[in-house]
Amino acid sequence: MTLHVIAVYHNTESRFLPYETGHALTQVISHWRHLPDTATPEKTAAWIYGLFNIGLDPLENGRATPTGEADFLLACTYRLLRLRSVSTGDVVAVTANGHTTWLACEFVGWQRIDTPTGITGAPLTADTVHRHLRSRRHG
Repeated sequence: MTLHVIAVYHNTESRFLPYETGHALTQVISHWRHLPDTATPEKTAAWIYGLFNIGLDPLENGRATPTGEADFLLACTYRLLRLRSVSTGDVVAVTANGHTTWLACEFVGWQRIDTPTGITGAPLTADTVHRHLRSRRHG
């Protein structure tokens, strides 16, 4: 098992169209997970895409599987933060063994890209969650 850091970036310039170099991206969530050594960045991105697009009911039904509970809780966090689905044009960064692979979501599959330059946002933190919860109380 290898520790992977997975960061999801929403494309703020082009939703549902392929990512183009220079598009503005904002990091919306990050997740640390030990995955099998055979997990490729593309497989990891496809897995995260599925978690953030599938309904919670099928994930709830799989909670008793080896990774089911962690998958369910990650998907719940994503939805509780009211993040939109991952779609064409969004980007996922997968870091393992000190190397980061950047992948743009395509109409079908993932395309490796160079490190983007127009990035904002930050990894998920307790402060991010607290701010979100406070804004929900007052909004």
